[in-house]
Amino acid sequence: MAFKERTEPIILSKLRILNKRLELSDEEKRYLSSLDKGYRGELQFDAMTEKLTSSCLVLNELLLEVEKTTFQIDALIIFSGTLYLFEIKNNKGDYLYKQDGLTSTTTGLTIKNPLDQLNRTKLLFKKLLNQLGYNYKIHGSVVFVNPEFTLYHAHPDLPFIFPTQINRLQNNLNNQPGNISTNHYKLATKLVSLHQIDTSNNKIPAFHYDELKKGITCSECESFEVKVDGHKLVCTKCGHIEKVELAILRSVKEMQLLSPERAITTPLVQEWCSIITDSKRISRVLARNFNYTNSKKGRIYINRNFPTI
Repeated sequence: MAFKERTEPIILSKLRILNKRLELSDEEKRYLSSLDKGYRGELQFDAMTEKLTSSCLVLNELLLEVEKTTFQIDALIIFSGTLYLFEIKNNKGDYLYKQDGLTSTTTGLTIKNPLDQLNRTKLLFKKLLNQLGYNYKIHGSVVFVNPEFTLYHAHPDLPFIFPTQINRLQNNLNNQPGNISTNHYKLATKLVSLHQIDTSNNKIPAFHYDELKKGITCSECESFEVKVDGHKLVCTKCGHIEKVELAILRSVKEMQLLSPERAITTPLVQEWCSIITDSKRISRVLARNFNYTNSKKGRIYINRNFPTI
Protein backbone atom coordinates (compact mmCIF):
# COMPACT_ATOMS: atom_id res chain seq x y z
CA MET A 1 0.00 0.00 0.00
CA ALA A 2 1.27 3.47 -0.88
CA PHE A 3 2.29 5.78 1.95
CA LYS A 4 0.15 8.40 0.19
CA GLU A 5 -2.65 7.13 -2.01
CA ARG A 6 -3.76 8.88 -5.18
CA THR A 7 -7.19 10.52 -5.28
CA GLU A 8 -9.12 11.76 -8.26
CA PRO A 9 -8.40 15.47 -8.90
CA ILE A 10 -11.22 17.70 -7.70
CA ILE A 11 -11.42 19.50 -11.03
CA LEU A 12 -11.88 16.15 -12.80
CA SER A 13 -14.60 15.10 -10.33
CA LYS A 14 -16.46 18.38 -10.88
CA LEU A 15 -16.24 18.15 -14.65
CA ARG A 16 -17.52 14.57 -14.56
CA ILE A 17 -20.61 15.71 -12.65
CA LEU A 18 -21.16 18.76 -14.83
CA ASN A 19 -20.88 16.62 -17.95
CA LYS A 20 -23.91 14.66 -16.72
CA ARG A 21 -25.97 17.63 -15.58
CA LEU A 22 -24.99 20.40 -17.98
CA GLU A 23 -24.19 20.70 -21.68
CA LEU A 24 -20.44 21.24 -21.87
CA SER A 25 -18.80 22.90 -24.85
CA ASP A 26 -16.60 20.85 -27.18
CA GLU A 27 -13.51 22.49 -25.68
CA GLU A 28 -14.64 21.65 -22.14
CA LYS A 29 -15.31 18.05 -23.16
CA ARG A 30 -11.82 17.79 -24.66
CA TYR A 31 -10.36 19.14 -21.43
CA LEU A 32 -12.36 16.58 -19.42
CA SER A 33 -11.14 13.82 -21.72
CA SER A 34 -7.53 14.97 -21.32
CA LEU A 35 -7.78 15.03 -17.51
CA ASP A 36 -9.45 11.61 -17.47
CA LYS A 37 -6.78 10.13 -19.75
CA GLY A 38 -4.02 11.52 -17.56
CA TYR A 39 -5.61 10.19 -14.38
CA ARG A 40 -6.11 6.73 -15.87
CA GLY A 41 -2.46 6.71 -16.89
CA GLU A 42 -1.42 7.54 -13.34
CA LEU A 43 -3.57 4.72 -11.97
CA GLN A 44 -1.93 2.36 -14.45
CA PHE A 45 1.49 3.36 -13.09
CA ASP A 46 0.19 2.92 -9.52
CA ALA A 47 -0.74 -0.66 -10.35
CA MET A 48 2.96 -1.30 -10.98
CA THR A 49 4.26 0.44 -7.85
CA GLU A 50 1.76 -1.47 -5.69
CA LYS A 51 3.61 -4.65 -6.64
CA LEU A 52 7.01 -3.41 -5.46
CA THR A 53 8.61 -5.71 -2.90
CA SER A 54 11.66 -3.59 -2.05
CA SER A 55 12.02 -1.42 1.04
CA CYS A 56 10.52 1.90 -0.05
CA LEU A 57 7.82 4.48 0.51
CA VAL A 58 5.50 5.41 -2.38
CA LEU A 59 3.90 8.84 -2.38
CA ASN A 60 1.41 9.53 -5.16
CA GLU A 61 0.21 12.91 -6.36
CA LEU A 62 2.05 15.60 -4.40
CA LEU A 63 1.26 19.28 -4.94
CA LEU A 64 4.00 21.22 -3.19
CA GLU A 65 5.22 24.80 -2.90
CA VAL A 66 8.66 26.34 -2.55
CA GLU A 67 9.51 30.04 -2.76
CA LYS A 68 5.85 30.78 -3.62
CA THR A 69 6.02 28.49 -6.64
CA THR A 70 3.86 25.37 -6.81
CA PHE A 71 4.90 22.16 -8.52
CA GLN A 72 3.45 18.68 -8.84
CA ILE A 73 5.06 15.28 -8.51
CA ASP A 74 3.00 12.53 -10.14
CA ALA A 75 4.76 9.79 -8.17
CA LEU A 76 7.66 9.78 -5.71
CA ILE A 77 9.38 6.65 -4.41
CA ILE A 78 11.71 7.00 -1.43
CA PHE A 79 14.53 4.47 -1.21
CA SER A 80 17.40 4.31 1.23
CA GLY A 81 19.81 6.43 -0.77
CA THR A 82 17.83 7.83 -3.71
CA LEU A 83 14.49 9.53 -4.31
CA TYR A 84 12.85 8.53 -7.58
CA LEU A 85 10.30 10.96 -9.00
CA PHE A 86 8.20 10.21 -12.05
CA GLU A 87 6.35 12.34 -14.57
CA ILE A 88 3.62 10.08 -15.96
CA LYS A 89 2.28 10.45 -19.51
CA ASN A 90 -0.56 8.58 -21.17
CA ASN A 91 -0.09 9.81 -24.75
CA LYS A 92 -1.23 7.58 -27.58
CA GLY A 93 0.13 7.42 -31.13
CA ASP A 94 3.41 8.01 -32.95
CA TYR A 95 5.53 11.07 -32.18
CA LEU A 96 8.82 12.58 -33.30
CA TYR A 97 11.13 13.85 -30.58
CA LYS A 98 12.39 17.40 -30.90
CA GLN A 99 13.97 19.53 -28.23
CA ASP A 100 11.07 21.99 -28.32
CA GLY A 101 8.39 19.31 -28.13
CA LEU A 102 6.92 16.02 -29.33
CA THR A 103 5.28 16.20 -32.76
CA SER A 104 2.51 13.81 -33.78
CA THR A 105 3.26 12.03 -37.05
CA THR A 106 -0.49 11.86 -37.71
CA THR A 107 -1.77 15.36 -36.94
CA GLY A 108 1.44 17.37 -37.01
CA LEU A 109 0.51 18.92 -33.67
CA THR A 110 3.31 19.47 -31.16
CA ILE A 111 2.97 18.97 -27.40
CA LYS A 112 5.36 20.32 -24.79
CA ASN A 113 8.56 18.43 -24.18
CA PRO A 114 7.88 16.55 -20.91
CA LEU A 115 11.56 16.91 -20.01
CA ASP A 116 10.97 20.62 -19.40
CA GLN A 117 8.36 19.77 -16.77
CA LEU A 118 10.54 17.05 -15.28
CA ASN A 119 13.57 19.34 -14.97
CA ARG A 120 11.47 22.09 -13.39
CA THR A 121 10.01 19.63 -10.87
CA LYS A 122 13.45 18.26 -9.97
CA LEU A 123 14.87 21.75 -9.46
CA LEU A 124 12.03 22.92 -7.23
CA PHE A 125 11.94 19.65 -5.29
CA LYS A 126 15.68 19.89 -4.66
CA LYS A 127 15.19 23.41 -3.25
CA LEU A 128 12.39 22.19 -0.98
CA LEU A 129 14.47 19.27 0.29
CA ASN A 130 17.37 21.61 1.06
CA GLN A 131 15.06 23.89 3.01
CA LEU A 132 13.84 20.88 4.98
CA GLY A 133 17.42 19.85 5.71
CA TYR A 134 17.66 16.83 3.40
CA ASN A 135 20.29 16.14 0.77
CA TYR A 136 19.15 12.97 -0.99
CA LYS A 137 20.08 12.09 -4.55
CA ILE A 138 17.13 12.65 -6.90
CA HIS A 139 16.54 10.50 -9.97
CA GLY A 140 13.79 11.71 -12.34
CA SER A 141 12.13 9.97 -15.28
CA VAL A 142 9.26 10.49 -17.69
CA VAL A 143 7.18 7.32 -17.96
CA PHE A 144 4.99 6.74 -21.02
CA VAL A 145 2.45 4.15 -19.90
CA ASN A 146 0.25 3.79 -22.98
CA PRO A 147 1.17 0.60 -24.91
CA GLU A 148 0.13 2.32 -28.15
CA PHE A 149 2.74 5.08 -27.80
CA THR A 150 5.90 5.31 -29.90
CA LEU A 151 8.53 8.06 -29.85
CA TYR A 152 11.03 8.33 -32.71
CA HIS A 153 14.46 10.03 -32.67
CA ALA A 154 14.75 10.07 -28.87
CA HIS A 155 18.33 9.51 -27.72
CA PRO A 156 18.74 6.48 -25.43
CA ASP A 157 20.39 8.66 -22.79
CA LEU A 158 17.22 10.72 -22.24
CA PRO A 159 15.35 9.86 -19.01
CA PHE A 160 12.41 8.34 -20.85
CA ILE A 161 10.80 5.04 -19.89
CA PHE A 162 8.67 3.54 -22.64
CA PRO A 163 5.83 1.02 -22.25
CA THR A 164 8.09 -1.90 -23.19
CA GLN A 165 10.54 -0.89 -20.46
CA ILE A 166 8.12 -0.67 -17.52
CA ASN A 167 8.69 -4.29 -16.44
CA ARG A 168 12.42 -3.57 -16.48
CA LEU A 169 11.78 -0.47 -14.36
CA GLN A 170 9.86 -2.57 -11.85
CA ASN A 171 12.72 -5.03 -11.60
CA ASN A 172 15.20 -2.19 -11.15
CA LEU A 173 13.13 -0.66 -8.36
CA ASN A 174 12.79 -4.03 -6.68
CA ASN A 175 16.57 -4.40 -6.66
CA GLN A 176 17.31 -1.12 -4.92
CA PRO A 177 19.65 -1.76 -1.96
CA GLY A 178 19.20 -0.73 1.65
CA ASN A 179 16.24 -0.28 3.97
CA ILE A 180 14.24 2.83 4.73
CA SER A 181 14.72 4.31 8.18
CA THR A 182 12.94 6.57 10.63
CA ASN A 183 14.35 9.58 8.79
CA HIS A 184 12.74 8.42 5.55
CA TYR A 185 9.39 8.11 7.31
CA LYS A 186 9.86 11.60 8.75
CA LEU A 187 10.52 12.99 5.28
CA ALA A 188 7.49 11.20 3.82
CA THR A 189 5.27 12.43 6.64
CA LYS A 190 6.53 15.99 6.18
CA LEU A 191 5.90 15.93 2.43
CA VAL A 192 2.35 14.65 2.95
CA SER A 193 1.73 17.44 5.48
CA LEU A 194 2.93 19.98 2.89
CA HIS A 195 0.71 18.57 0.14
CA GLN A 196 -1.84 21.11 -1.01
CA ILE A 197 -5.33 20.29 -2.21
CA ASP A 198 -5.82 21.95 -5.57
CA THR A 199 -9.05 23.91 -5.17
CA SER A 200 -8.48 25.99 -8.30
CA ASN A 201 -11.69 26.43 -10.26
CA ASN A 202 -10.14 28.45 -13.10
CA LYS A 203 -11.10 25.91 -15.75
CA ILE A 204 -14.50 24.96 -14.37
CA PRO A 205 -17.24 26.32 -16.66
CA ALA A 206 -19.53 28.91 -15.12
CA PHE A 207 -22.90 27.50 -14.12
CA HIS A 208 -25.91 28.22 -11.95
CA TYR A 209 -27.46 25.65 -9.66
CA ASP A 210 -30.86 26.03 -11.32
CA GLU A 211 -29.33 25.07 -14.70
CA LEU A 212 -28.15 21.69 -13.48
CA LYS A 213 -30.22 18.63 -14.34
CA LYS A 214 -31.69 17.14 -11.18
CA GLY A 215 -32.04 13.47 -10.40
CA ILE A 216 -29.97 10.44 -9.36
CA THR A 217 -27.72 8.86 -11.94
CA CYS A 218 -26.67 5.24 -12.23
CA SER A 219 -23.32 4.69 -10.52
CA GLU A 220 -22.33 2.31 -13.32
CA CYS A 221 -23.39 3.92 -16.63
CA GLU A 222 -24.27 7.43 -15.32
CA SER A 223 -27.71 7.32 -16.92
CA PHE A 224 -30.65 9.18 -15.36
CA GLU A 225 -32.87 6.25 -16.34
CA VAL A 226 -33.18 4.82 -12.84
CA LYS A 227 -36.17 3.89 -10.71
CA VAL A 228 -36.75 3.19 -7.03
CA ASP A 229 -37.77 -0.37 -6.18
CA GLY A 230 -38.13 -0.67 -2.42
CA HIS A 231 -34.66 -0.27 -0.92
CA LYS A 232 -33.00 -0.62 -4.32
CA LEU A 233 -32.25 1.79 -7.13
CA VAL A 234 -32.47 -0.02 -10.46
CA CYS A 235 -31.04 1.30 -13.72
CA THR A 236 -33.42 0.52 -16.57
CA LYS A 237 -30.62 1.10 -19.07
CA CYS A 238 -27.82 -1.21 -17.87
CA GLY A 239 -29.57 -3.15 -15.09
CA HIS A 240 -27.18 -2.06 -12.32
CA ILE A 241 -28.65 -2.21 -8.80
CA GLU A 242 -27.60 0.01 -5.89
CA LYS A 243 -28.97 0.60 -2.41
CA VAL A 244 -31.15 3.71 -2.36
CA GLU A 245 -29.36 5.05 0.72
CA LEU A 246 -25.97 4.83 -0.99
CA ALA A 247 -27.37 6.48 -4.11
CA ILE A 248 -28.75 9.38 -2.05
CA LEU A 249 -25.42 9.88 -0.26
CA ARG A 250 -23.53 9.73 -3.54
CA SER A 251 -25.84 12.35 -5.01
CA VAL A 252 -25.47 14.59 -1.95
CA LYS A 253 -21.71 14.39 -2.32
CA GLU A 254 -22.01 15.49 -5.95
CA MET A 255 -24.19 18.43 -4.91
CA GLN A 256 -21.72 19.44 -2.21
CA LEU A 257 -18.82 19.28 -4.62
CA LEU A 258 -20.54 21.61 -7.08
CA SER A 259 -22.30 23.90 -4.58
CA PRO A 260 -20.49 23.73 -1.23
CA GLU A 261 -22.10 26.99 -0.12
CA ARG A 262 -25.57 25.42 0.01
CA ALA A 263 -26.73 24.09 3.36
CA ILE A 264 -27.81 20.46 3.33
CA THR A 265 -31.49 20.25 4.10
CA THR A 266 -34.15 17.65 3.40
CA PRO A 267 -36.00 19.84 0.85
CA LEU A 268 -32.77 20.62 -1.02
CA VAL A 269 -31.73 16.96 -1.18
CA GLN A 270 -35.22 15.95 -2.27
CA GLU A 271 -35.09 18.53 -5.06
CA TRP A 272 -31.60 17.39 -6.09
CA CYS A 273 -32.43 13.68 -6.09
CA SER A 274 -35.80 14.36 -7.73
CA ILE A 275 -37.06 10.76 -7.93
CA ILE A 276 -37.17 10.26 -4.13
CA THR A 277 -40.64 11.57 -3.35
CA ASP A 278 -40.76 10.58 0.34
CA SER A 279 -39.15 13.43 2.31
CA LYS A 280 -39.18 11.35 5.51
CA ARG A 281 -37.05 8.72 3.81
CA ILE A 282 -34.47 11.35 2.88
CA SER A 283 -34.52 12.74 6.43
CA ARG A 284 -33.84 9.30 7.87
CA VAL A 285 -30.90 8.76 5.50
CA LEU A 286 -29.41 12.15 6.34
CA ALA A 287 -29.90 11.65 10.09
CA ARG A 288 -28.07 8.32 9.96
CA ASN A 289 -25.09 9.72 8.10
CA PHE A 290 -24.76 13.36 9.15
CA ASN A 291 -24.63 15.45 12.25
CA TYR A 292 -27.18 18.24 12.28
CA THR A 293 -28.21 21.50 13.87
CA ASN A 294 -31.67 23.00 14.15
CA SER A 295 -32.44 26.44 12.79
CA LYS A 296 -35.53 28.56 12.17
CA LYS A 297 -35.59 27.24 8.63
CA GLY A 298 -35.41 23.63 9.77
CA ARG A 299 -32.74 21.02 10.30
CA ILE A 300 -29.35 21.60 8.66
CA TYR A 301 -27.13 18.58 8.19
CA ILE A 302 -23.37 18.72 8.65
CA ASN A 303 -21.05 16.27 6.97
CA ARG A 304 -19.81 13.44 9.13
CA ASN A 305 -18.71 10.62 6.84
CA PHE A 306 -16.88 12.50 4.10
CA PRO A 307 -15.24 15.93 4.00
CA THR A 308 -16.87 18.93 2.40
CA ILE A 309 -14.69 19.93 -0.54
